[in-house]
Amino acid sequence: MFKTKYFQTNDHNELVRLITTIFNTSHDGLAICDRNGHILLYNEAYLHLTGIEAAVLDTYSFIEQLEKKLVADSSAVKAIQSKKTYSVAIDYGSGRKTINTATPVLDQNQEILFVVGNVRDITELNQLQKELEDTKEINSQFQKALEQIQNSGESDAQLVYRSSAMHRIVGLAERFAKNDSPLLLLGESGVGKDVLAHYVHQHSGRSGDFVKINCGAIPDHLLESELFGYEKGAFTGANQSKEGLIELAHEGTIFLDEIGDLPYPLQVKLLNVLQDGKIRRLGGKESRRVDMRIIAATNCDLEEMVAQKRFRQDLYYRLNVLSITIPALRERHEDIPALIFTFLKKLEQKYQVENRVDGEALECLVTYSWPGNIRELKNVIERAYHTCDNGKILVEDLPASMRTEKPAPTTYVLAQPHDELSLKDAVHRFEQDYISGMLAKTSTMQECADKLGVNISTLVRKKRSLKIK
Repeated sequence: MFKTKYFQTNDHNELVRLITTIFNTSHDGLAICDRNGHILLYNEAYLHLTGIEAAVLDTYSFIEQLEKKLVADSSAVKAIQSKKTYSVAIDYGSGRKTINTATPVLDQNQEILFVVGNVRDITELNQLQKELEDTKEINSQFQKALEQIQNSGESDAQLVYRSSAMHRIVGLAERFAKNDSPLLLLGESGVGKDVLAHYVHQHSGRSGDFVKINCGAIPDHLLESELFGYEKGAFTGANQSKEGLIELAHEGTIFLDEIGDLPYPLQVKLLNVLQDGKIRRLGGKESRRVDMRIIAATNCDLEEMVAQKRFRQDLYYRLNVLSITIPALRERHEDIPALIFTFLKKLEQKYQVENRVDGEALECLVTYSWPGNIRELKNVIERAYHTCDNGKILVEDLPASMRTEKPAPTTYVLAQPHDELSLKDAVHRFEQDYISGMLAKTSTMQECADKLGVNISTLVRKKRSLKIK
């Protein structure tokens, strides 16, 4: 009886039809041979991918094809010789680059019954990678990324803060640094998630490197090889084996920035690494054990992405063992003067010119809403540093949008004391009315969250708990 959760049958003919349909409709090339390499079955995809004519397959065994040099290599022959699964990259005369895997099926005496061969086309992947590697701009970006990985100086992980909110965050980070559980950093873009991740690594006692990768900055078709590495010959241009970033983080920390942009298929592989502590390089046969701490970060609402089937629920739970939400800069104005001073000091050290911020300009900087958070602040300070005169940054040196923005007066229309309402119920009603009103005034959830001064995941939870439609 052939049985799975969704299909079962005792009908031999029905089972044969099912297997034949799967065999013939597969996009991968499939071929089955006996212990002597004589070909028993093959599908159309095998002919298409290898460029070998049916007459050749019908006439010559895999062993004879290799002897007559009709093919450059044969995974089937290697599998017959070793009685083990064997994979090889082959460039056929058809111009296609493939990964060929042959798996022997053994009887109870460990003798070969037959060998199942699989041919997978990786031509397009190789072409795209070659084009990307030939582009100087992309090469430059990868070089910068490599420098960031190699240079883990104190300045990169320097946390600058004065607010009580950040004191609590840093205390939490130092406590979490003492264990190896996955850590998820949440917060808007530009709040300093990468700096906090580096800070956790430096306080962890781990001897290995801090390795950072932005999951949204590398094209999907290259991300797998960058993360997991590859073996020599895995694809065109792979002239030598290369460690992936996960391997480079052995005994250290890997920081996966913008984890919400990780392609769905790679989410499965990352989950396996988290569960097993092992990786397998692209084109490789052996698994390698890695000892690393994973820190992931995102400005997305992963719960919402899970609900929309854009992020794996099991991976979300595995990453979210520990989590820290970093508040937006507008929620911690006390940190702004210290950040400004730090940025100016670094610019002075680099250019040997001392500039200071005028009092009126400082007030403008402190009261601005900073939608781009610390990243925007750093950009504004650097621009003003280069454009100001007489060693002083004035209001006129700041962007026009900042000069015209005025802090909106906060007016609360609170309910009068009511004998029938407890304080808890009154707060509940106020939150419900206030958030509902803000949702009606704004066009998107993100805009509403910005106006309320919370991150979008907090807004989603509030909507759910307050039963706001």
